[in-house]
Amino acid sequence: MTSGISRRRFGQLAAGLAASLPLAAPSVLRAQDADLVRMCWFNTTTVSAQIAHVLMRTDIPARNGLKMEMIQLAASPAITEALVSGAGDVGTLSDFAAVTTMAIGAPVTTVSSQARFRSAVLATKKSGITKLADLKGKQVFGTFGITAFQNAQDAVLKAGLVPGKDMTFVNVGPAELADAVGSQRIDAFFTYDPFVSYFESTGHAVVISENLSPVIALAANNRFLQQKPDALKRLLMANAQALYFASQNNDMVNGWFRSLEPAKNIPEAVLQKASSYDPAWSAKKFTDIKVALSPEQIAQIETLGKWGFEQKLLPRLPDVPKFVNTAIAAEVDKEIAAGGFDVKSVKILRA
Repeated sequence: MTSGISRRRFGQLAAGLAASLPLAAPSVLRAQDADLVRMCWFNTTTVSAQIAHVLMRTDIPARNGLKMEMIQLAASPAITEALVSGAGDVGTLSDFAAVTTMAIGAPVTTVSSQARFRSAVLATKKSGITKLADLKGKQVFGTFGITAFQNAQDAVLKAGLVPGKDMTFVNVGPAELADAVGSQRIDAFFTYDPFVSYFESTGHAVVISENLSPVIALAANNRFLQQKPDALKRLLMANAQALYFASQNNDMVNGWFRSLEPAKNIPEAVLQKASSYDPAWSAKKFTDIKVALSPEQIAQIETLGKWGFEQKLLPRLPDVPKFVNTAIAAEVDKEIAAGGFDVKSVKILRA
């Protein structure tokens, strides 16, 4: 997913942080009914966006003593700025976008896993390319500074190709990339779902390498985390219940996803295929849902941080463990394992 924060923007954000007020001292507030939570999200990431729609349209938040203010933004950069400024309490960020907040020392903590998605290297149909080794001497197009870029670099290196020597990566924006793929002007490119599934469905491209490890994380503004840890815990439980509801009502929730821009033009079959790469999308029971980031996911975030610093996409090497809190999510996972959730009892408030 796109991070899109330039080095200059890093400096601007860092300067703003330096001038901000210090965080309030940690405190545990007594849970109250209908705690307001301002959640920032974007309507392009599969499964993560479906969760947001369930939170907006059902009584799951109210069951958990929450009132949700769902703030739809364009992508990770806007959500990052909302969290940094305090305009949002929690937000969905790609793993590399989460790394960017860590690299600038933002008052933001990554608190849970939200969804998993697929990134891939693809070859256009006209290229004749069928495997990574065929990329030798070729240009591979895509947007730099996103998780899929790191995944693509890792894939070609494992195939024995050296970027800049055996093949070349070329930076292009998403719109330009879509035009180039549609007109078959390029041989190969990298991107992420649902766009991978879309280009497969149109017959314009085939996947020659895919990575199923990328994650959408849920991040919290530190002031909210410190002042309302119980509200955050209830939000993570609501998130888990919303994900399970979505897994049991794929068609309904996909329809909600496709009701808003920019997802209106994504065919339902494409959306369903893209969502299926997250194992939780086909959960059989509530206990299949896991909230806490796994050690492997945290290690992958650390890998992205090292890569981003080496590629000069980040101003400094982030101290990832310092900005990850798995304690509250782990408590939620224990409650999920111990108790049940009657998905059929959920009330739809807005279809």
